Formats: sequence, C-alpha cells, structure tokens
Amino acid sequence: MSPKLTARARRRAIGEIIEARFTLGAFEVTRRTDPSYWASPRNDMGRGIYGEAIREKRRLQAVPDDELMAESAAARLIGRA
Repeated sequence: MSPKLTARARRRAIGEIIEARFTLGAFEVTRRTDPSYWASPRNDMGRGIYGEAIREKRRLQAVPDDELMAESAAARLIGRA
C-alpha cells in the first residue's frame, strides 16, 4: 500500500498532469491578458481545450492517491517525449 499523499503533493501532481496534457498555463495567460481574443470566435478551440482541461482537473481531484501517482508518472514520461 502506498503512503497517502498530502494535499500539497496532490495539488502538485494534478498540476503536473494537467500542464503536461494541456499546457493550461498558456491558456490561462491568454485568458487573463487578452480577454477580447479569449472571447472571440477565432479562439473557440482554445476555450474548448481549456474547458476540457478544467474538467480533467476536477476528475483528478477525486481519484485515489495510487491512481494519481500513476497518472503523474505517465505525465512525466509525456513531458520527456
């Protein structure tokens, strides 16, 4: 049985996973710095990907520690590819 993750470790693991899969940070910068572009029809796909990332983040918040650790390890492999 694996040790229980702290709240901080869970947040960090979730952040690593989401960033590796979606590059959420880039979307958040655009959302904050250029709201007119963010809301434009031209950025429809970006908003869709952002929404998917947020849904995945919420899903990850509910998974058990073992699954979260496995997904975090897989995300690190994605980041190296």
